[in-house]
Amino acid sequence: MKEFSYPSKHGKLRGVIWDKVKNPIATIQIFHGLVEYHARYDETAKFLNKHRFIVYCNDHLGHGLNVSHGGPKGFFKEENGYDAVVDQLGELNSIIRIENPTIKHFALSHSLGTCVLLSLLKRNIFFDGVVMSAAFSVNRFILSLNKLLLMPEYFIKGKMGISDEMEKLTTLKHNSFFEPIRTSHDYLSSDKQKVDEYVADELCGYPNTTQLWLDLADGFHNLWNKTTFSNFDEKIPFLHISGDQDKVNNDGAQAENIHNLLIESGFKSELKTFKGMRHEPFQEKKRQKVFERVLEFYLSNI
Repeated sequence: MKEFSYPSKHGKLRGVIWDKVKNPIATIQIFHGLVEYHARYDETAKFLNKHRFIVYCNDHLGHGLNVSHGGPKGFFKEENGYDAVVDQLGELNSIIRIENPTIKHFALSHSLGTCVLLSLLKRNIFFDGVVMSAAFSVNRFILSLNKLLLMPEYFIKGKMGISDEMEKLTTLKHNSFFEPIRTSHDYLSSDKQKVDEYVADELCGYPNTTQLWLDLADGFHNLWNKTTFSNFDEKIPFLHISGDQDKVNNDGAQAENIHNLLIESGFKSELKTFKGMRHEPFQEKKRQKVFERVLEFYLSNI
């Protein structure tokens, strides 16, 4: 794993590449989730390296290497933060294609990463295959309600203030389903070691700013519908993976709804729901099965 830093329209584009690959057959761009970063995909990336895939992952603004280099945690940008995150994903995508002009290109997204990936696809970016892990959706009513709950905190604490309300509606709510609660993030995985690693990592699991939550509410507007999907390249195949105990996406129901909507919109889409798995299939006890299903999908689209 090697770190990179490129000039970006939003400061620096920071991330890593796993490229110990002989005769690569394709690239994979990882779109990581909220309050996590590239390091949590090291095992996944090394598995894919063994099968001749070069893997890239940039850390979103307010995450990972951006925090290590002095940026604030859980804060995208003063204005248009969601679009800035999507812009940087597009910048990395351009770099990947320049560095690897003769092979195919795939995407692997998780949780929030599935949302920003969909926003990137709206810009008519093509992938030879897209994996969406733990995809979720938020309806208009909930988005409007979240913004109403955020406004008092936003005006009292400011853009950089931590949103206690959104912590209650997300992390605390999701975790409450797994009593007796052992840690603050039991909902992520049934693998206690992986949960403990997450909790111990200062670059994971922190609460987010009011501005970030408002950015997400704006970015999610009209994201999950046929009108949005009509902007995607119709040749892109999709694979959805989810756990049937994922409280973030209603035990996999929201991922299934997105899968069905893609099919209704004319796309080729597959769905695999793993029994006993929670929000993070790539961090679960039986993650090898997840790796193998994802690999099967990529190889079928080479």
